[in-house]
Amino acid sequence: MFSRDCAEFIKALGSFDYVCANKHLMRIKAYPSAVSICSKVVQCEGVYSSMQFLKPKMFRREDHLYQMYSDLLAEIERETLSYRDICIEIYGSGEQDQGGSSSRAITRQGSSGHSSPALNMSGASQPSIHQHIVNHNINNGGGNGRIADFIPSNTSPTYSHHAGQGSYYGREDQSAADHVVLYTILRELCSLRMSLIGIYRMLSMSTVDIDVKVILPETERVLQVYETGTVEIQNSVLGLGIECEIQLLRHCLMIDRAIAEYDLQKSAIHLHLARVALSEWRRLSSEQEYAEKSYQRPEETTWRYNIFASVEEKSKSAVKAKYNLQPNHLLWLHRWITSEKSKMTIYFMDNLLEKEQAMGGDERSLWAGMDTDMHGMIRTFRRKAGAHSISLVYEISRDVRFSTSGFVSAIAPYEPPTGLNSFPCIYSYPPEPPRDHWPNIISIMQGSVSILRQFRSQYFYDRKIGCTYYVARADQHVSIVIIYLDKHPQPDTVAMDFLQLLSSKLRHTDVLTALRSD
Repeated sequence: MFSRDCAEFIKALGSFDYVCANKHLMRIKAYPSAVSICSKVVQCEGVYSSMQFLKPKMFRREDHLYQMYSDLLAEIERETLSYRDICIEIYGSGEQDQGGSSSRAITRQGSSGHSSPALNMSGASQPSIHQHIVNHNINNGGGNGRIADFIPSNTSPTYSHHAGQGSYYGREDQSAADHVVLYTILRELCSLRMSLIGIYRMLSMSTVDIDVKVILPETERVLQVYETGTVEIQNSVLGLGIECEIQLLRHCLMIDRAIAEYDLQKSAIHLHLARVALSEWRRLSSEQEYAEKSYQRPEETTWRYNIFASVEEKSKSAVKAKYNLQPNHLLWLHRWITSEKSKMTIYFMDNLLEKEQAMGGDERSLWAGMDTDMHGMIRTFRRKAGAHSISLVYEISRDVRFSTSGFVSAIAPYEPPTGLNSFPCIYSYPPEPPRDHWPNIISIMQGSVSILRQFRSQYFYDRKIGCTYYVARADQHVSIVIIYLDKHPQPDTVAMDFLQLLSSKLRHTDVLTALRSD
């Protein structure tokens, strides 16, 4: 059945099961145009989810995947028009509103009196693709861009020689309607992917700092495009996955902005929402049921080592190893979330540690499970290098309200800090900030503005007190300061390397570099 096979194809595509998606295409080989388009979609989705399109290659256009989606979009629109003409021919003009107690159904009828299965699903001789794809109840009276939009009213048949032929009122009319639904989903998929490619490309070009001011509005625009799209894609696992992906990008960008503005509340909220979106995306893609599924969700073994697992558990582990259950773009977004979480923890460590200790925890429990334990890195460096202290200094700007607690009311009276207080210490190890050195630190930062803005490290030796300072910018507001109580005639390589390492972690350099490196 064409409708069921197409629905299974959409589910497999939304579950990143491209092997199974290609298998379902073989079942609709009677429709070569649909097979050709769907095959190209699978190819594009495979390249997109692998993120290979961001990696520079010789003899390949930089926008090759964007162009592939663009060409595919044009082809889909041509095919959609042809099937729309068939629907116009069959159903002709006229509308009939049918009122119900809980919903409003619209049925288009032609001169023959046959109702369109694309619009009146209950009247179709067989289940439509729309009924197979939908994951939850749809209010027939809501949503934009229903299939009805593809069948204009007050239009006479285009091909008169088909009028009155019974074959067009059985399987052929259902097939035409299902083609329109399928092409509607794929058309919006291509359009959204083209926009998302641009967002990922901007992220991959963020070499020293994420340009949230430019990328966030574009991400919100793409989300708005999705939300105003058709109900066909919004109620498919493919569309729901795209929504989760866009929401993930949006929340990650808002986390980065909130941390830079030292807003603990917004940082925590968007971190939670990002993790919820990631979890929902994983659940949707792994729990779909469709024929010839390439993998089953593996059960957790109760044995610590795999050699003690049962034969069935071993076979499931082998299946998991054979198929990549999570594509690269999902894994990369998870990596970005964990990097933002580490940055948030080091910036707000004093506040978070206070809450952790109130629940019976300590520094270890606060950093437990973190992919990057920045506090542990700093402690290890100080112990081995003999540094006096390592601090994070926040430079307050006029356009952002600041409070050391991380909570600032937007409506309460606010007096911006002045003098030394306009450069507060948000993190220090040892915990007591080196207040005696604060005038020197501020003087170095203000005298090295051009160097620090280029994210280069600055070395300074104070002959009067015999202390050495190393300073590097972590982001637009925060600088890392390392203090030694002895003389360093030349910049210490270990200290300079650690500055670069820590600042790159705080700027997510390794995460962003992974987008364009092999």
